[in-house]
Amino acid sequence: MMDTEWFLEQLEADGGTTQVLARYVKQQVGEGMEFSNEIARVVLSSNGCYYEFRELPEEFSGALGEFTHGFVGVRDTLKLLEGLYRLPQTDAIRDVAEMSLLVVYDRFDWISYQNIYAYQCQRGTLDDRLIEEVRGNIRYGQLPRFFKLRLLSQSAPEGLMFASGLAFFIANPGERHLLVQIPYTHSSVSDLWARPLSIQLH
Repeated sequence: MMDTEWFLEQLEADGGTTQVLARYVKQQVGEGMEFSNEIARVVLSSNGCYYEFRELPEEFSGALGEFTHGFVGVRDTLKLLEGLYRLPQTDAIRDVAEMSLLVVYDRFDWISYQNIYAYQCQRGTLDDRLIEEVRGNIRYGQLPRFFKLRLLSQSAPEGLMFASGLAFFIANPGERHLLVQIPYTHSSVSDLWARPLSIQLH
């Protein structure tokens, strides 16, 4: 659990929750294995994991507790992504309460959305209607430099180990790229920063 007194002190000194949460997760994760490219930096340790964007520090997410990570090839990554791209058009979307997918193909800015694809959906609490928001364009067959998925569902998409959780991918030089999966199935896992797409994009 985060120390409330520490959090309030940091919040007062820093003036915003983004920096405080990021600092807390980084402190808890500590030193570990680092993977990076021109878009993002990922750190993994026995305590947890996080990623942060190099040119946009506000784009940060981390988890403390159990997670899995492994190296994936281009073919498996593209197959996984294609399934995620198409998921909203399949019957599986009926199981989804919330889904947020951010794919970064190259250096980008948040104004033009030229090198990203961002999709978010959330099911209404009153009428069960799916509310969707999309930015940018899908580039089928192109390996992204980074992607992040946050999913709350009753069924796991093909290629992922969880029905509800967080996953992020970072492309490395060569043919092996890192995929991190954080299932929301254990009480010791704390996803400390999960923002809606409207905040991510503006």
